Amino acid sequence: MPFYTFKCNSCGEVFEVNCSIAEKDSKSVSCPGCGANELDRVFQGFSVSVKGGSAGCGEGGCPHASACGGCCHNKK
Repeated sequence: MPFYTFKCNSCGEVFEVNCSIAEKDSKSVSCPGCGANELDRVFQGFSVSVKGGSAGCGEGGCPHASACGGCCHNKK
């Protein structure tokens, strides 16, 4: 199950919860500080690492290859 970050509208506490998508959307998650269930989702960035480096543009591993037929960031 994924982790979701919430901010409580009552007390302002920001916290993470490991729950299913159904639980996240059903208002069954409550604030650990005050118990309220009026929460806002907080969207955070993430990073991905690839073992052995990354295959980016110009290296034969364009992530857009299926959509554009080749590396659209390496136009000449």
